[in-house]
Amino acid sequence: MPVSTLPSAKEFEAKDHAEVEFVGFRYTGDQSTKTDHDIRTRVGYNGPPKFQRGQVYFALLPTYLDTDHVENSNIGVHALESRNDFEVIYDPARLAEALLERNYLPPEVFYEGFDRWKRQKVLEKLDLDDVGRVFDKDDEEPYRDQLRAIAGIERDDEASVSQQRADEYTSRFSRSDAADVIRALRTPVASDPPFDPGEYTIDELEAELETDEDEKWDAESLRALRAAERTGDDRTGALDAIEDMLGDDSEDIDLESAGLTEMTEYLTRYDPDVVERAVDEALGDEA
Repeated sequence: MPVSTLPSAKEFEAKDHAEVEFVGFRYTGDQSTKTDHDIRTRVGYNGPPKFQRGQVYFALLPTYLDTDHVENSNIGVHALESRNDFEVIYDPARLAEALLERNYLPPEVFYEGFDRWKRQKVLEKLDLDDVGRVFDKDDEEPYRDQLRAIAGIERDDEASVSQQRADEYTSRFSRSDAADVIRALRTPVASDPPFDPGEYTIDELEAELETDEDEKWDAESLRALRAAERTGDDRTGALDAIEDMLGDDSEDIDLESAGLTEMTEYLTRYDPDVVERAVDEALGDEA
């Protein structure tokens, strides 16, 4: 889930015409999913207008706009505060806990190629030490350790986060719905393979996949390669080479025999926002 904001927010703050703060907010109403376009027009939130009950969304929102310099100065976080079906989260400890619960560090804040302004706002709000850019999941741990300290969460407590997500998916999806979502996740729509595995012999493919320890292939690229091989030559040796590189990420699921619990546990391997995109694609308005 990205940290959403309006492009004008940064500009107005640079001119001292606005104060912008990193906050979280969540829908607390009666519906399981709330579609609300007013959040975009009145709050300054630039993300999708679809909100799951209880799920925390992150944003950089105006807490003050100078009426002398900003024409639409009535937008901002106060529009959320005036609603009785949304809660705004300012507390750094709760924000840190929400990031850990989502099991997701926003790439535009933490990963290589980060947005400097967003990164500064989030690190300042949470009082995080800058320990460098994140390139893959292994690099997240120094930030996760800091978030745990801020939230007062022990490592063992965090192990229950995946189970909480699995329980939420179990209550939300039928078995057939969960299977459709997994099929959508398996389809490499957003990621093309880095090369055509069919153009390589198995020995050449193994040599191409070999990397130094600090230059590993990312799991998404390897899954895209696996999908390309399956739809192409479908060679057992080539698939084995790709599976070996995937390692722990290689485990698949048989949708014909798997139960709902197994499927929802499988969904927790993916970042929450990736799952939500697959839900929209597979289930649409039924989600």
